[in-house]
Amino acid sequence: MKRFFLFLMMAIPAIGMAQSNFQKGYLVTNTGDTLKGYIDYREGLKTPTTFIFKTELNSAAPKTYTLNDCTAWHIDDMASYQRFLVDISLGSVEISKISSLVDTSSRRDTVFLQVLQTGPNVTLYAYVDRIKTRFYILDKGDTLPTELVMQLYYRDDESGKLLTNLRYARQLSSLMQKYDKLSPPNERRLATLKYKEDELIKVATLINGQERIKSKYQQFRWFAGLSLDMANTKFRGETPLASSDAKSKTSFSPMFSGGVDLFVNPAIRRLLFRIEMAFVKSNSEVTSPAGGNSFDQLNFIFSPSISYHIYNADHLKVFVSAGAGLNYSKVSNLVNFSYEKEILTDDRRKVAVPLDLEKFYLTIPINAGMVLNKRIELLAGYSIPTSMTSYVYYSAERQRFRVGLNYLFGKH
Repeated sequence: MKRFFLFLMMAIPAIGMAQSNFQKGYLVTNTGDTLKGYIDYREGLKTPTTFIFKTELNSAAPKTYTLNDCTAWHIDDMASYQRFLVDISLGSVEISKISSLVDTSSRRDTVFLQVLQTGPNVTLYAYVDRIKTRFYILDKGDTLPTELVMQLYYRDDESGKLLTNLRYARQLSSLMQKYDKLSPPNERRLATLKYKEDELIKVATLINGQERIKSKYQQFRWFAGLSLDMANTKFRGETPLASSDAKSKTSFSPMFSGGVDLFVNPAIRRLLFRIEMAFVKSNSEVTSPAGGNSFDQLNFIFSPSISYHIYNADHLKVFVSAGAGLNYSKVSNLVNFSYEKEILTDDRRKVAVPLDLEKFYLTIPINAGMVLNKRIELLAGYSIPTSMTSYVYYSAERQRFRVGLNYLFGKH
């Protein structure tokens, strides 16, 4: 089982890169011509600089377009990009790189900007690179968008306090005043406006006098499921229960789970963050010629993880995931078996073999599986164990495998 998961994790890059995701759309050439066809919509954390286009879905000869080849491209109901020459601020938003001096440096470059909101007065754009996310606004009377500038800095006289330059709010205030939208409630909104996509879109729709159109793609979904949990305890270190002739009984128990999936890009749904809560009660029994012990264990497991669909078709998806399992454990019915042999320490005193398990410990769950018809998720998982004890000379670990089924709720 462990070898299977290792092989699957190593195969992710090759499988993920091999699969395309062509969606209906169009591009606008440098001469102003519109070419209809299909665009390979890839999920990424940065604004793309190239894309793959073909005129027919079954065409075997797609073409890669760059910033030099077209002025705009659009994927129906999913994404739209336009090419502009803009100023790009370089000030970092990483805490370790922020100082008391406001970083006003910038560079001028030609990039694709993602269209977030269009209207009769302004258009809102986004641009993401390895430094940060930036937002741009284009007034209907201008030819080039202007960056909505947000800067972070520390004040020398207030050590440790992080401050934000709300220049972007002042820029939006000027536009709201220009289009007669600057009422007292809207001024108060600008005073607390966060540099977030959703909040900036709301302001752009207000300036345009529009109602925001809700995306047909949900940002999250709920799930619930049942798994078969297969667990056993392993001892390591200086204890007879870690000997080669020690045996651990595998416990088979139902595991109940549920949680929420948060999509990085709801239109593609290839990469997601999962937050799962699971509940399982199992038995442990380890024996050796020198003795052994047994106990019942009730586990509540909180597992944040990252899941990636290495195959992502409409009616069949194949995924792998990894994360952290935060375990709260309650032990009952702990029994130490009598020993047939004496266990002696260096000073020749007889000692017992205690077992005091930690209430909180960490595991690393790795899962793989498939989603059928957007509703039924089949999965198999393995949790890399860590110690449940705090002893110096030996440790007890709980190893878990699971196979299960989840039902995915919500609109798909």
